[in-house]
Formats: sequence, structure tokens, C-alpha cells
Amino acid sequence: MDINEYEEIKNLNYLQYCEYLQEKYGIGICDYMTENWNPKQKCKRTKEGLLAHHKYEDHAIMLSNREYAKKNPFEWQKAENIVYCDYLEHLFLHILIYENPAKDSNDGEVCGIGGVINFLIPELNDIYSGFEPKQIWKKNLYNKVKNDKNVYLVLVKRFKDYEFKVLSVLLDVEYRNIMNDIISKKKEQAIIDYGNNKIKEDDFEYILKKLDFLQKNIYENSMDSLDSFDLINKNKKIF
Repeated sequence: MDINEYEEIKNLNYLQYCEYLQEKYGIGICDYMTENWNPKQKCKRTKEGLLAHHKYEDHAIMLSNREYAKKNPFEWQKAENIVYCDYLEHLFLHILIYENPAKDSNDGEVCGIGGVINFLIPELNDIYSGFEPKQIWKKNLYNKVKNDKNVYLVLVKRFKDYEFKVLSVLLDVEYRNIMNDIISKKKEQAIIDYGNNKIKEDDFEYILKKLDFLQKNIYENSMDSLDSFDLINKNKKIF
């Protein structure tokens, strides 16, 4: 895949891209595995610089591995569910899975990202650092994409940008959880102090009101918003 082709297909979703590649290269030559769950060599097309990708890898990880494959429907090994691709196309497939995994993917399995981090990026880093493999089949794979480093860099940036978004969401959730925990503890302490006559009733009501305000505005609790709250509510600054 060169950069011009990437620009044409970059907005496809995962299933659309699978269909695109099957139109480009055809479906599987045969089923990927026998009924005894043994991989078939004749399904491979490494002589052409192509890898075989399982279409249902948005549902389950490592479907080319016998032990993992056996835990899933044999239908997923059928020829019509095999997608041929070069290294860069394979990377893009896994990025698309990571961006939009199937809603009914296997419990406890995070689809897409493992293939990117553990397999494809290390292999592609070797290619673009000038490493020369000894195996003929791997040379074929390398030669297919060796002149398209610009596509690789674009794909890595896309992956990193999405990963940053995911981490940002997780951090926001963690931040909210921490703040809610702090606020809950402040409420508990205020109730205890009020019960021990350490704070006056009007101050107690104000503290609870302010804590409720913070809880509803966790992402907007700058000093400006807190100062506005204090001005509206008797200009008190208890904390």
C-alpha cells in the first residue's frame, strides 16, 4: 500500500476495509485450518509478499494460533473469512480493529492492539531500519513494503493519536473517581464535625452546598468558578 492508496481508503471502517482487500487480492485460497485445527500451508501467499489475516480478529485474538482458534467457531477459519494483505495493510487492519472493536468480542480479550504492539510494529521497525532477513518468505514480505516508509509513519501517528485519546479518557475517569472520593470524605467529615458542634449550622449547609457544586462541576472547578460560587453564596471561603 502506497500513500496514495492510503489516502483513498483511510476513512473506511474495518469491515469495509476487509471487503476492499478481498476485492484487491481475493478471498482465502482455502480454509486457514483443517477440521483438526491444523494450519494449512497452501492458504499462505508469502511468495507474493502477503499475509493471511482472519476477518474475525475483531472478535477474538490470535486466530492463527491453534490453541486460541479452537476456542472459537470453525467458521472463522473458512476461506471467505480470510483477508490477504501486505505488512502495512495488516497494520492498518489492526489499527481499525483497535479503534472500533466488535461489540460482541470475546470477554477478556482486547482485540487489535496486541497485533500492533507485539508483532507488526516490531517487524516494520526492522524493515525500515534496514534489517535483512535470511528467510526467503520474510524477504518477500519486507520487499513488498520497503519503499513505503511514509505510509508506516502515518499509520504509527494515527495509532499513537488514538492511543492518546483512549488514555485521556481513562485518566479523566480516574480523575473523576479520585475527586468524588475526596468530596465524599469531606462530606463525611463535615457531618461528623457538625454532630460534634465544631461548625455552625449555616456553615454546615454552605459546605454541603459547595461540595455538591464541586461534584457537579469536577471538570470546571477552576479558581474562577469557585470564586463565582463564593460570591453567589454569601462570599464565604471555608476551604
